Amino acid sequence: MNYEYDGTFFGFLSAVFDAWHDGIEKAESIRTEGSLSLFDEPRSVCTDPGKARRILEALRQQCGGRACHFLYYAFMAELPDREDPLLLYLRLAFRYKNKFLHHLSDEPIWTVRQMARKTGNERHKLLGLLRFRELSDGMLYARLAPSCAVVPLMAPHFVSRFPEERWVIHDVRRHMGVLYESHCLSLIEIPQTMQELSLSRDEQGFNQLWQTYYQTISIKERRNDTVRRSFMPEKYWPWLIEDAKHS
Repeated sequence: MNYEYDGTFFGFLSAVFDAWHDGIEKAESIRTEGSLSLFDEPRSVCTDPGKARRILEALRQQCGGRACHFLYYAFMAELPDREDPLLLYLRLAFRYKNKFLHHLSDEPIWTVRQMARKTGNERHKLLGLLRFRELSDGMLYARLAPSCAVVPLMAPHFVSRFPEERWVIHDVRRHMGVLYESHCLSLIEIPQTMQELSLSRDEQGFNQLWQTYYQTISIKERRNDTVRRSFMPEKYWPWLIEDAKHS
C-alpha cells in the first residue's frame, strides 16, 4: 500500500497512523501528494491532528521526548525521500521502546539522527545571523532562505527575545513565514510577489550607518572569501544588511 499526504509533519504522522491501522508491514511507501504515479495505486490520507498526536504521544511515552525531537527535526530537514528512513525509524522505536536511542548501529536510527542534526545546525547558525529590519508601520521584518524548514523552529527564541514587538520571519524559499503579533504566533503564507520593503526612516539611516562602518573597517587587500565561507556559507550572504550589494 502506498500513502499520499499533504507534505506537513502532522500529515505524515496521519499517514503513519493509517499505515499502522492497515498493517504497517504492508506499507510500501509514504509520499507527498503528486509524487507517486498512478501505477503505484496511492491512497490519499487527510491530515488528522488527533491521529498525529496519538502517534507522537505513544512515541513519547514508550521512547522518551528526545525520540520525538529527532523525528520532528529530521522531517524538517526536507531531504529527498525523507519518509522512508522516518518510517523505519518509527518501526524500530516501537520495537525497542525505552532502549531505542541506544541502538545507533541500526542504520535508520543513525540516518534520522543525522537528518535531525542538519536541521539543528542550521537553526543554530541562523539564530545568530538573522537580521531584522523595521518597516514603516513599526513591524520588525527578517528574511532568509534556509535549506531546512527551520523558521518555525527559530520562532520560540525570538518570542522570548522580543515579547512586546510585532515581527515576522520570512522564508523566501518556501513563500511562508512566522508572524508574531499581540502575543500570538502563527504560520502565514507570503506571496512570491512581495519584493519591495517599505523601511522606516530610522531603519534606512541605521542600514546606511552599518554598511558604512562595515566598509570602513574592511581591508580590501586582506579579503579572503574562502576563509569567509568556512565561517559562514555563501548562501547566507544575500541576507546580511551590512553587505550593501546584497541588502
